[in-house]
Amino acid sequence: MFGGYVLSIKITIDLARSPHVVLDDKNTVELVKCLFEETGGTRDLEETLRIVKNFDEYYRFSKRKFEEYITPQKDHREVVLGRAVVHKLRLFMEDNNRKVELIFDRRFDIKVLENCLKNIGFKEIVIEKQLF
Repeated sequence: MFGGYVLSIKITIDLARSPHVVLDDKNTVELVKCLFEETGGTRDLEETLRIVKNFDEYYRFSKRKFEEYITPQKDHREVVLGRAVVHKLRLFMEDNNRKVELIFDRRFDIKVLENCLKNIGFKEIVIEKQLF
């Protein structure tokens, strides 16, 4: 409970079967750290953490380049083995709050994501599949 209400979050699974989650920048850092511990760490998680910690710089860069999504660098071996976690991310502002949309690799186990979201304080996790 936070301020009298249960923290809830929605995981959206798109048509390509990639899970998406939208968090503020601080919760994103906590989530990525948890995922790093759970998976043993991958290069894309290291890069994602670096990007989110330097939110303002990467946000300005993405706006200047007219790019909505940022793709973190990945180790090709990890991609081939199916160990890649973060496919891409989007940095945006909503009511002067820093927000991050994480799009996970479709082969990533959603149960690990759910466990990490619970570990960082989310009690209610809703999984929604996009129909179109």
